[in-house]
Amino acid sequence: MRSWFDANHASADELWLGYYKKGSGRPSIAWSEAVDEALCVGWIDGIARSLDGDRYVQRFTPRRKGSNWSAINVAKVAALTAAGRMRPAGMAAFEARTPERTAIYSYERDPVAFTDEETASFKANPAAWVDWERRPPSYRTPATHWVTSAKRAETRARRLATLIEDSAAGRRVAHLSVGRDR
Repeated sequence: MRSWFDANHASADELWLGYYKKGSGRPSIAWSEAVDEALCVGWIDGIARSLDGDRYVQRFTPRRKGSNWSAINVAKVAALTAAGRMRPAGMAAFEARTPERTAIYSYERDPVAFTDEETASFKANPAAWVDWERRPPSYRTPATHWVTSAKRAETRARRLATLIEDSAAGRRVAHLSVGRDR
C-alpha cells in the first residue's frame, strides 16, 4: 500500500482497498495499518462496502481542505511523525487542520449538561421533565448541546424554553427532528 501511495497520492482521486475479513482465515492488511499509511500522505479512509462473506472494500481519498480531524488520527500522526514515517504531503495536510475542525466528534467532547438552575426550570414543568427523562441519550445529548452551545444568554434561555415547551407537549425540538415523527 505504501508503494502505491508513494507513486499515486499526488495524482489519484481515490483508492478502493480490499480486505479479507478476520473470520476468513486469509491474511490481509489491518484497517488501522491502512489508515496509518493513508495519513502519512494526507489521505483518509471513507466508506466501506461488503463484497461477500469474506471480503470488503474501503474507499480512501485525499483529505480536503478544512476536513475534520479526529483525536485518534491526531494521535496517530504524532506517533507516525515520531517514527519518521510521515511524508511531506501528510505533514502539509496535518498542519493545515484548524482547532475548530479537530476532535469535534460527539464521542470526543466532554459531556454537556444543564446548569442547576436550568434543570430546576425543567423540573418545574412535570410533564416536560417526564418526557425528557424518557427520551434516549441519542436525543438528549444533541438537545442539551443545542441549548448549552448558545453564545448569548438570551439565546440559551430561549432554546431552553423551546425545549421545555416541546417536551411538555411530548414532541422533539423541530431543529432536531428532521425526517422524523415528532
